[in-house]
Amino acid sequence: MDKAPARRAFQTLDGLRGVGAFLVVMRHVGFLFGPIRVPESFLAVDLFYLVSGFVVAHAYGQRLERGGFFWEFVRTRLIRLYPLYAVGLLLGVAVATIAVVTDPRGWWNPVRLAEAIATGLFMIPLFPGLKANGSSLDGPVWTLLPELVANFLYAAAARFMKTGVLLAIIAVGAAGVVAAELRYDSLDVGFNATDQWAALARVTFSFFMGVLVFRFFGEREQKSELAAWVAMAALTAILAWRPSNHATAMFELAVVLFGFPALLIAAARFEPGAWTGRLFSHVGLVSYGVYIVHQPIGNLIRVALKHGPRVPADWRALLIGALFLLFLVWFATWLDRRVDAPVRRWLRARFLPRRA
Repeated sequence: MDKAPARRAFQTLDGLRGVGAFLVVMRHVGFLFGPIRVPESFLAVDLFYLVSGFVVAHAYGQRLERGGFFWEFVRTRLIRLYPLYAVGLLLGVAVATIAVVTDPRGWWNPVRLAEAIATGLFMIPLFPGLKANGSSLDGPVWTLLPELVANFLYAAAARFMKTGVLLAIIAVGAAGVVAAELRYDSLDVGFNATDQWAALARVTFSFFMGVLVFRFFGEREQKSELAAWVAMAALTAILAWRPSNHATAMFELAVVLFGFPALLIAAARFEPGAWTGRLFSHVGLVSYGVYIVHQPIGNLIRVALKHGPRVPADWRALLIGALFLLFLVWFATWLDRRVDAPVRRWLRARFLPRRA
């Protein structure tokens, strides 16, 4: 079996993933953050897809292009995603069970819960999306299925993906993104049964654009602490920006089609110093865990607050929100060390071939 190629650590990209995950938390659990709003934070999904394409091309592109690696790649990706996904699913089951018991007239009932568990085991979201506090049991997980589809399609066809083919796929995805914006007046789509085509358009453009960016810019590296922090600030500003109603469509399309690819090129090139690099690496490490568990935990807090003290709606709530983010980072770190890493080691030893 071929040896895996040496991997460069993209610490600024790790930082972007962490910042994106934190801003998604602020969106979904907004009642803990007082007056702070991040209206365009749903675009973090497009950034995650973009970074995913870049990282997958970096880590696996050469082996996929040589062929004979497809099924190992499929197992590798499922092993990477499923353990923490299962944790989020269990948390979602707990919250939904509480809802069934305490609110028998609410959306959740035993039949829907059983259906959600059955589909959730296969990473298939139960629609109608956010109308049911996110997809079936854990809101953000609707984004995983389109990402896996893109991953597996790329893996199956990597040998044939010359630059011209990539550009054609990206063009089709871009057309779909524009169509989704025009159809829904927003790119905050993809989590309902009726707009799955929009989810596929978003992942098609961003994932394969990430592959293309790696192909042309992935090996360039330059140290710049300032540039790395500017990338974090730029992402925060983009996702927290509130464009005027008449400018929203142009803003979102400009960000997804041009802004994020440019940000990826810069973030892949400019790396921070040692201390900041360790910080970015850690927030990148926990970003997936934070993304997966935050909404079930937030929903549990929401249920508890129905019969307890109210969270202030002013700036005092920011302390509560900050503590919640710190808790999520701690919990995701604990999950990585005690659950995710050990389980993935066991699964890799059982289901993946040993490398020389």
